[in-house]
Amino acid sequence: MKITKIGIAIIVIAILVFGFIIVNNVQFNNNSSNETVTMQTISKCGVTINYPSNWVYSQATSNDSVIAISKQNQIDGLEVGQVNINVERREFTGDFANFVNKSYNNLQADPAYNMVSSGEVDFNGETALQYIYTSNSTGGVIREHKAIWVERGNNAYVILYSAPIDRFDGNLDAADYIISHIIIN
Repeated sequence: MKITKIGIAIIVIAILVFGFIIVNNVQFNNNSSNETVTMQTISKCGVTINYPSNWVYSQATSNDSVIAISKQNQIDGLEVGQVNINVERREFTGDFANFVNKSYNNLQADPAYNMVSSGEVDFNGETALQYIYTSNSTGGVIREHKAIWVERGNNAYVILYSAPIDRFDGNLDAADYIISHIIIN
């Protein structure tokens, strides 16, 4: 009986290890260009992002930014990622939901921003707050944003997917996949 349990445990562990190796070597076929895309991993300041190789590490302009990636073929002539995911960390005190909601109440007062939706969502098995909104920059480019807020102690992390409105939906599946595999310690 004891030997059977040990044997089953060894088989389960072997399956998990083999499954982990397969998942980390997943290849995506991008039908539009027939390129093979492999998964990459980057970690910084307690945040780990697993992302396809057709996205690249990028710099963010926000002082609160922890880590950012951009879709490689969506980087403009000024080397700014037009389709990107940025993870920011902001320290807060008090109630998490009130802190986040206050940020969006301030945005709604600005005519350059338009709230599309908000509510609770599941983020890797925990409740998070999600806000979808558009912004109109000074250059007239309308961008759509999907922000997912997660609480870690007295830090609020926001995972922000942004793209020009005409490219938002076309990149949403990849962004959702990347977001669902972000780990915040």
